[in-house]
Amino acid sequence: MIPLALLLAAAGIEALRVPVLVALGTGFLVTRWAGRSSGTPSSVASFVYGACLLVVLSMAWSGIELPAGARDGSTCTDPLAPFALYRAAGAVIVLIAVAVVVRLLSSTAGEIGARRESARGVALALGALLAVGIVAAFIGPALAEPFFGPLPVRMGEVAALFPALLFAIANASMEETVYRGALLRWVTRAHGPILAMAVQAAAFGLAHGVGSDFAGSPLPVMAATAVGGLAFGVVALRTGSLLLPIALHAALDIPIYYANACLQP
Repeated sequence: MIPLALLLAAAGIEALRVPVLVALGTGFLVTRWAGRSSGTPSSVASFVYGACLLVVLSMAWSGIELPAGARDGSTCTDPLAPFALYRAAGAVIVLIAVAVVVRLLSSTAGEIGARRESARGVALALGALLAVGIVAAFIGPALAEPFFGPLPVRMGEVAALFPALLFAIANASMEETVYRGALLRWVTRAHGPILAMAVQAAAFGLAHGVGSDFAGSPLPVMAATAVGGLAFGVVALRTGSLLLPIALHAALDIPIYYANACLQP
């Protein structure tokens, strides 16, 4: 339970993320060494430490300060807009870390839901991305205003769609892989699916309640995000794949790009 407690602490307190990352990395290496010394396969503890390590790594990257101009509207239509590019770089780093941890644990990509999908599954995911993305683009700014204040977003910037999709797909791929992939699946090994589902949703909600962007209390946003985490978790378990959760998550993240990089000057 120690790695889970560290995970939730890091999710709720941004200043703890780097030290917790170090602590989880140490715990992962120690449990891996203990398992190899005893001649046994990777211990259950190694999987839990590994999953929490990956989630906190994604949180720590999200705390990196963006360059000047990333949120002033000047790079809204830039194909390599900093707001999108930084998230894409973070996704690459985190997904490489996932691949390394999966290999060290002698696990597989399929175990965490990163498996080849059928043509029907791909079509369903693309349809969900399109349909939910359109709805989210229209109602997202209005829904966010009570929590983040007035958002004079330039939603009509069609040229911003490419960096918006880059940001949304990168962010969704990273977060779904670590939360609904590694964390949900590997914590289930140790503590069962109910606790695993609750922990991933709680961490997901807490992680989205930090920062200085809130105009009021972050609690409603945290609660809504936690419920979203539960829903994505159910979809991931029911389909056995991360593809549909990634598509749904990305669709909901498209307005986030516009609300940050495409504000009126």
